[in-house]
Amino acid sequence: MRMNETDEKRAAVLREWFDRVDSDKSGSITALQLKTALAVGNLEFSLSVVQQMIRMYDFDRNGTMSFQ
Repeated sequence: MRMNETDEKRAAVLREWFDRVDSDKSGSITALQLKTALAVGNLEFSLSVVQQMIRMYDFDRNGTMSFQ
């Protein structure tokens, strides 16, 4: 299924955010990286809650979240 122009723009913005959060440029985001990024936006979560967020999208079960 092809994305429309609006979806492509949203995906590009999300990719840009993901790349900024991925501070070590590993291609994946750790719970600590996500926690730090959320805190910048005044969204404070405990590390255990952020780890739970990561697990929801950690399809290969390596403890990180990749952009797919």
